[in-house]
Amino acid sequence: MVRSSHRFRSSSKEVLAGPVTWTPFLVWDGRVNESSVDIAATAPVRKHVSMTSSFALAGANVLVAGATGGLGSRFVGQLVAAGAHVTAVGRDHGRLEALDLPAGNTLALDLRLPNACVAAVDAAAGRGPLDLVVNATGVVAFGTVADVTIDTMEELFLTNVFVPIMLSQSALLHMAPGSAIVNISGVIAEQNLPGMATYGASKAALRSFQEGFAREARRQKVRVLDTRPPHTETGLASRAIQGTAPNFARGLDPDTVVSIILRAVTDGAKDLGSALFASDR
Repeated sequence: MVRSSHRFRSSSKEVLAGPVTWTPFLVWDGRVNESSVDIAATAPVRKHVSMTSSFALAGANVLVAGATGGLGSRFVGQLVAAGAHVTAVGRDHGRLEALDLPAGNTLALDLRLPNACVAAVDAAAGRGPLDLVVNATGVVAFGTVADVTIDTMEELFLTNVFVPIMLSQSALLHMAPGSAIVNISGVIAEQNLPGMATYGASKAALRSFQEGFAREARRQKVRVLDTRPPHTETGLASRAIQGTAPNFARGLDPDTVVSIILRAVTDGAKDLGSALFASDR
């Protein structure tokens, strides 16, 4: 368990613009190692992709956080197929390698650690301004409020709320007008459920953050898209940090969910509620 009492004290103001070489944290079993990576050396030279009411993914500079998860890996695959330049961030080095991206395009980072969100953004921004940031990180827990532990509460809010906030804060410094940030709060943010109340509260907090942040980012002409897909077959429910998942009805296909979200991105959407996923079943 990573404790959070001091985790995010480092200010995003410490970020240096346009780094050539940076040092990511490679996290294994709670230990932090360092490995110097020259992102700019492998980065294609490109102009910022203009994104107003709609935009093409081809040539876009994209950061995907949670890139080894059930949705994150599919975001990477579909974005690469669309011609985007993707920087994939995840905690599992082996699963990152399995994404089969060019050298220098994957980063093994635990985004809960100090400065990790800054480092992830710096890596992707080494190619130029960010066109799109997709945050596919997340954890889930099940059980009654009476049974949920403090550690579980902390982990839910740390991963589902604090990480997206810190990633958004860091990314905004590197995003040009017309770019977009995507977060996934899920259908649980629309209506909470018994046995998932604490998890639902973390996702509702994420949705609430995005409502206010979207208005702030609009001044910089950066679009913030909150997406709320219904239950999706990503396998996340089987990896709960506490409790056992109820017997859900079969969920949505994750490839379909990702394609719907990316279509909303290219169409210039500003909100993607659960009903819009149901219409694509």
